[in-house]
Amino acid sequence: MSRGSFRVHVVVHEDGQRTGRLLRTWDSFFDQPAPSAYGKTNEDLYAELEAKLEVMLVESKDALSRFLWEEEFRTQTIKVDVHPLSSIKKRAVIGKKQIPLILTYAYCPLKGGGFRVMLPRFGGFFVVEELSLAADVLRHAVSTLLLGENARWIYDFRQVGSEFVADWSPPLLSRHKPVKTAPTEEEEHPELARVADDLVARASRGKLAPVVGESSVFESLKSWTLEPNAPSLLLVGPAGVGKTALVRRIAQHHLSAKKDLPTGEKPRRIHSTSKDRIIAGMVYLGMWQERCIKLVKELMDGDYLHVSALAGLTEAQPDGASISDFLEPAMGEIRIIAECTQEELERARRTRPSFVQRFTVVRVDEPSPTDTLSLGLAWARKKGLDVHPSAMKRLVRHLHALERGVAFPGKALRFIDWLAAGTKGDKPDAPGRTLYPKDASEAYARYSGVPISLLSDDIDAGADVLSGMLKARVIGQDAACDTCGRVLARFKANLTDPERPLATLLFVGPTGVGKTELAKQLARTTFGGEERMIRLDMSEYMHAGAVMRLVSARPGTLSLASRVREQPLSLVLLDEIEKAHPQVFDLLLGILGEGRMTDDNGRFVDFRTTMIVMTSNLGVTDARPVGFGATTGGDFTAKVRAHFRPELYNRIDHVLPFHSLTRGDVLRIVDLELLSVSARPGLARRNLRLSASLLAKARLAEVGYHPTRGARPLRRLIEESVMTPVAARIAGDPAFRDATVFVLATDEVAATASQFVVRV
Repeated sequence: MSRGSFRVHVVVHEDGQRTGRLLRTWDSFFDQPAPSAYGKTNEDLYAELEAKLEVMLVESKDALSRFLWEEEFRTQTIKVDVHPLSSIKKRAVIGKKQIPLILTYAYCPLKGGGFRVMLPRFGGFFVVEELSLAADVLRHAVSTLLLGENARWIYDFRQVGSEFVADWSPPLLSRHKPVKTAPTEEEEHPELARVADDLVARASRGKLAPVVGESSVFESLKSWTLEPNAPSLLLVGPAGVGKTALVRRIAQHHLSAKKDLPTGEKPRRIHSTSKDRIIAGMVYLGMWQERCIKLVKELMDGDYLHVSALAGLTEAQPDGASISDFLEPAMGEIRIIAECTQEELERARRTRPSFVQRFTVVRVDEPSPTDTLSLGLAWARKKGLDVHPSAMKRLVRHLHALERGVAFPGKALRFIDWLAAGTKGDKPDAPGRTLYPKDASEAYARYSGVPISLLSDDIDAGADVLSGMLKARVIGQDAACDTCGRVLARFKANLTDPERPLATLLFVGPTGVGKTELAKQLARTTFGGEERMIRLDMSEYMHAGAVMRLVSARPGTLSLASRVREQPLSLVLLDEIEKAHPQVFDLLLGILGEGRMTDDNGRFVDFRTTMIVMTSNLGVTDARPVGFGATTGGDFTAKVRAHFRPELYNRIDHVLPFHSLTRGDVLRIVDLELLSVSARPGLARRNLRLSASLLAKARLAEVGYHPTRGARPLRRLIEESVMTPVAARIAGDPAFRDATVFVLATDEVAATASQFVVRV
């Protein structure tokens, strides 16, 4: 077959009608459906398809290139037995019933050996070494895909008629001969064009992100990358230090060196990609391996392959192989630029030492404070911001203290980008206005969520003020609040240990006395909101192996590692810590001692800007006290020392005992809870106000306090006794508004009969 003809997948239906669809040489995630037609004969299909192709040619002269084949396809049918979903006592199970499916697949031999196999009705393909493997691979793939699925879904795989692939060479191919031009990137390097961005080409179009300042690392290696025997480079440095910016500098250098090249010679390109892009869409056996082989062949002309994460190349795929298995044998002939942190480098040296040895390691260090200030000011000017040098110093101080997991200059440039984006809108940092230190602190408070009272040196917020903010919501635990106030004062003064979490606190005492509420208030006061609290019930981590759920880095998981990586400024609350498995305590040793944890991908998670709060009931005796304000009879500190290993106990900054609440404490909690429910939108929208009598509050305090559960039942009591009757009245009387709802004890007398009264 000569190159330049189409392949049409034809399905002949039971009624004699036919559908035909053009086959593409390769598929993309964003593809529109391929041209298709419906008719009685093949000629009807071809006529309709030709009309659609003429329209495509009007839109793009190169529209037909992806539909041209030189291979000849044949078809074969196979039988696949599927076990669909069934149920036993309303429980979903894989059923014993077998449903046979008849599938038609198409295949063609490849020039380099092997066979391309596809299911034309569903798209996608895979490559097998021997054609005899095709039927078994398809049976396994389809039966696994539909195993235990709803029987209705299997209907989509039913046989709809006989199928075949026809060769078609319409007259329009001769009328629209392609114009011979210089080959495009897609034609020269089709696989690289699919999975990577040509940074040099983007630089030539002015689409490459700019860089500022000078780089001594770039000056030392820029000549290497243009040499005929240029080495593969491994850029090692912390996140944010500028490794990717260094690659962009190299791309700009390659573009500027073009003028010195012989006529017709192209600059050495840099194709930037990632592990996810390389394996995207590779769903069948052998597909991503074939893509890697093609990438190696296309890189033989001297171009660089840039991969943003070395770990992605060495990570094992489901079949046990990795991308590095295909790149390493060709490393003497192809060139790679990869990035990693020091920790990732050490892990790769343990798992794939031979692959790492193929690289020339280039260290990319954090710039000096003076260079960081210069870069920040230069980037601010480029973004149209007027930042005073003293404001930039203040900003660098905030970033250094609160974003320890990211290096300079990346975190400073990212903040300036955020600030510049805000100026385009409206507000306080409008263009033309100089930003001073106070403005920088206010802007960073909005950016990070940390209250300005903890950031700015211009605001008086000592230990007494901060503990008072905690006492406003946490009743009856003044000693614990005073200690937490001193912790926050140390944080405000930037005197915390930079290599440990901001604080490690253990709250010990009976349930329902304010341990969790103090943790919530700490999250509000320190990080700006209760949503910054990561809460884990450690009773769910009692068994061996449960620690893996804390360190999981799989996409879509809500592990402790992923949540802290996403939000490093947060409070981590570990409820009932004494119930955790000893393996969890081993993990905590690293978190509390060094402020970091290693996830299951070998990457470090930074806990140095988190506050760790643990709660426990240790020391609370089985003989619970009765009544308000009774002592628990437990020695908290002694029980905590006895339960935890010394190396863990010594990493706890403060063990704070919580005591039972007095009657006056519970009355104050009643006031807070009533004030909270009064602000709900349903009441505010109708201008309804709550007014509770002293007897009603006393009744709520008495009934809502439990000797063993503390004030925990109070919130539920207010919901049932107060809010439910009000909700019933609002639902039954839409005109009920602009009134006062009186909350009275059962034996109190209402002032007037017209009042709406809720009895408690």
